[in-house]
Amino acid sequence: MMKMINPQLSVSKQKGAAVLLVSIVLLVGVTLITIFAARIGVMDQRIAANEYRHKEAQAAADAALEQAASFITNNTGLYDGTVGGTYPWVACTGGYAALFPCTNGGVTYDLAYDGDLTTTTTIESLQLGSTAVELSSGVSSNTYLTYTSSGDTLNAIGRGESLDGTGNAYAQISYTQVALLTSEEVPPIMTPIIELGGTFTIVADPNGGGKGVPVSAWVSTFDTSGGVGSWQTCQLDAFLDNSGSICSETLTDADSWKFCDCDGDRLSESGDVNYDIVQADPGDFPPSVLSYLFPSFDSFSDVWAIADEKLTTCTGLEALASGWTTSHIVAVDGDCTMPSNSIIGSRDGPLILVVSGHLKINANSDFYGIALGLSDVTLNGGVKVHGSLLAEDSTKLTTGGYTQVYDEFVLGSIVEDLSDVGLAKQKYSWTDIQP
Repeated sequence: MMKMINPQLSVSKQKGAAVLLVSIVLLVGVTLITIFAARIGVMDQRIAANEYRHKEAQAAADAALEQAASFITNNTGLYDGTVGGTYPWVACTGGYAALFPCTNGGVTYDLAYDGDLTTTTTIESLQLGSTAVELSSGVSSNTYLTYTSSGDTLNAIGRGESLDGTGNAYAQISYTQVALLTSEEVPPIMTPIIELGGTFTIVADPNGGGKGVPVSAWVSTFDTSGGVGSWQTCQLDAFLDNSGSICSETLTDADSWKFCDCDGDRLSESGDVNYDIVQADPGDFPPSVLSYLFPSFDSFSDVWAIADEKLTTCTGLEALASGWTTSHIVAVDGDCTMPSNSIIGSRDGPLILVVSGHLKINANSDFYGIALGLSDVTLNGGVKVHGSLLAEDSTKLTTGGYTQVYDEFVLGSIVEDLSDVGLAKQKYSWTDIQP
């Protein structure tokens, strides 16, 4: 009899084949996942590297704008946009017309700045075609200036390049001509809250509210929580010295005003607040006293950018201002304490003093100009401010005989010297998208 062979595999052999198949599938899956993860990792590295190179280039482009801002601030005559004038503007015509920055994407400018400024300023070259200058990091940065007659716009353009030269970035901002100071009246005192306590005198602007309408202060709120004190306001012709003479007509900035007082008719006094102290409705009082004085500015940094003198304290301010024959803007980034018995400024050389911190004027001092405190203001005994006192926060007119004097000579000098138009960045004009 023939022997039969069972064609079926044993159970153990079937299990082995299944395990092998599963192992192969898992190995293939792990391999695919590894390859996918590696590709994702490479992509992430490329993206991160691209982002880093872009940030490097963009920082250089933005640095170019800051350098241009420094140059423009110190050379406002650039805004004249005159070919053949003081600054080397060239017309975007002929061979220049097709060159950058005369033609910038889909935009064509009228003039381009063509001059190497490295010999006169620490900022990099600003010139047509711009020579790249390396920043301290080694990153390349280029700066360009253009001018558009339509709308009288000065444009600063920055181009940056990453360290390896593969990343590029663009930035642009525009400047326009603005009035530096408000065209409105600046009252002797302007503050949101005034504490009507202590001992003080205010000599009103005789026409602050219109011809023949005196204004001593413009406030939003009276604060009498500290008591009404002993104070008065009066007209210029009632502010007399001990001989009966009108102080504003007989005294100069070289004379002592310590014997002057409201000896004639008074406009307002303790317990009797009249129309010369204007209390505005909360919605009518300017939201920012700084922006009221400087209509194109929003913050202290804007004032700092155009200030004639930039200080961190008021130490030495009296000596600094003693020789001035024209008005100056002084910005103090910090606290400002004026020592006792000092004379700051003069009628011919007054100052607009803007203080970011605490403004304190000590006893028996005379200040000529407009003082603007962005924090708290303290005025000690015997202080006389010839001009205006402005404050963003509440102002306490302290005990000790503080006097605020409207001085048409001081304010007239400021208007004459500082009312000229200046240059300011156009709001929302910054862009990193090339036309």
